[in-house]
Amino acid sequence: MRPIALIAFSVLMQAAAEAFLSGRISSGDSLRFSLLAFLGCTLLFTAVGRVGRVGRTKNRRPARPSPGPGAWRLFAELNVASAVTFLGLYVALVWVPAALAASLMAGIGPLAASTLARLSGEARPAAYWARSVGLFGASLVCAAAVQPAVLDTSSWQSGPAASAAGAVLALLAGIGAAVLARLSRRLGERGIAPSVVMTHRFHLTYTVAALALTSHQLAEPPRLGWAVTALVAFGGVVIPLYALQIGAQRTAAPVTMALLAAQPGLAYLVQGALGYPVTVQGTVAVVLLLLAATAVARAEHRLPRDEAAAPVRRHPATHPSDAAEAPR
Repeated sequence: MRPIALIAFSVLMQAAAEAFLSGRISSGDSLRFSLLAFLGCTLLFTAVGRVGRVGRTKNRRPARPSPGPGAWRLFAELNVASAVTFLGLYVALVWVPAALAASLMAGIGPLAASTLARLSGEARPAAYWARSVGLFGASLVCAAAVQPAVLDTSSWQSGPAASAAGAVLALLAGIGAAVLARLSRRLGERGIAPSVVMTHRFHLTYTVAALALTSHQLAEPPRLGWAVTALVAFGGVVIPLYALQIGAQRTAAPVTMALLAAQPGLAYLVQGALGYPVTVQGTVAVVLLLLAATAVARAEHRLPRDEAAAPVRRHPATHPSDAAEAPR
């Protein structure tokens, strides 16, 4: 499957999970969800890695080289960015609706990616910045348009302070997502398989979630059962994030962030399908946001840039399964 199609699939599945959780969870649910989702990612892809090693040994194929010191430093940075991004987002869903949180998170992402690229010394034309700022503006317009509808329900009882905290967490999650996109691309250039990245990137996330669950000040009583939480975690996080990891390792960060900017619109549509109220202005704003995100992603994908044009280094594949998994 094409990398962009994998990213689009991931965005849709994550948006559906966020829409389902929106208005249904307490802080205890959010932390329990994070624990199950990211511990599940780690355990699943640890098992996948071991099966792959056994298969290579059995078929006398060469073992994959170790990631190396530089890659482990990237893994450490990836752990911090993952914790900020996902814990920030899922805690934000306790206090603000998914469409609003996703609008803030996805809107700041492309602008953050542009800023990080500039801080790294990468030249960016004025059109690049114009697209990033324009997409951020479109996301804010979308957030303002959908807010009256998604807040018009008894599910939302958070006060101004909690709503402001949720908005700040969503913005921090968007900045973290931009960092994740850049780190994923760098790991892909080193030839690190997506399953290896998924094995090592969430240690800090599930550890912090587990520790926070033990605090009565941070964790309110859960509203969802373990089975429902586990099912949504698997379908809305484990599988989509693996697809996103493969796509992000093969795609320039600005393209990934532009596609992720479509997430609030999809979350709003899924919320409408689940019975949340929708408005004409909200729907129009969402359609315009989806069109803008698609247009920006296409423009960024076609642009020649050093980062996108740099050859991706990967280990030689000696077996078809290796070739399918190796970043490219």
